Amino acid sequence: MKKILKHSFKFLALLFALLFAVIIAPVLGAYIGRIGDTEVFDEAGYEYEYVLEISPTPSPALPASTPRPEKTATEDIPPKQIPTPMPEPEYKPIEAWPVRLRIPSLSVDEPIEDTGIDASGAMEIVPSPYIISWLRECAIPGNIGNSFIAGHNRWRGEQGSLYYLDLLEVGDTMEIDYDDGTTLIFKCESVYSYTLATAPAHMIMREDGPARVTVITCMEPFNPVTGTSDYRIVAIFKEESVFNYPDRPIKPFPSLSPEQMYGY
Repeated sequence: MKKILKHSFKFLALLFALLFAVIIAPVLGAYIGRIGDTEVFDEAGYEYEYVLEISPTPSPALPASTPRPEKTATEDIPPKQIPTPMPEPEYKPIEAWPVRLRIPSLSVDEPIEDTGIDASGAMEIVPSPYIISWLRECAIPGNIGNSFIAGHNRWRGEQGSLYYLDLLEVGDTMEIDYDDGTTLIFKCESVYSYTLATAPAHMIMREDGPARVTVITCMEPFNPVTGTSDYRIVAIFKEESVFNYPDRPIKPFPSLSPEQMYGY
């Protein structure tokens, strides 16, 4: 009996050892391992203890936000860009005198002579069918103001240089040579015919206003009582560089204001 108990005790001890090695020891080791997390030994064998903590890094304090001011109605509108005005070209009056006139469409190519005003207050006309007269008391052609140029339609039974002025069309050119060798080109702005009795001389012979050249000649029939023709042809020219003209045919002279006639 003792022998059986002795063998049973050995068997139980062996079974306990096996259970300890297989089941209890790993569980106990895991438990001890969890406790050992707080125990660390350095190379010299000294034990010290620490607690692993992850302290959240405090976020930096955000500055207090300044409230954005509300936009006004003017802030939404971009500033108006004001263009820099272009400087006007300096006015330099012509000092040379006109010496020759050409109207290619009428085959006119004649010299110019300056004239004055006679005793009756009328413009003098050179007594020749082939010479153009320019009134020197008025503006030089091309300068500010009205420049008066006249020529004969007929002279003592002979055709004058401006005989065909009534055939001039709006837009036809006129060239004027000056005694300094320069030439200006003008374009016809208007051509009118009118009776001598109803001619608005205060408008035609007006000396001020914009730069323009007024070319005048008579038109038949000749009136022996008055000693001149009963009709006049008036053509107004302006320098080509500043010229704008409508397409108007020749017609009886209308009753126009200076603004309508000369544009000022």
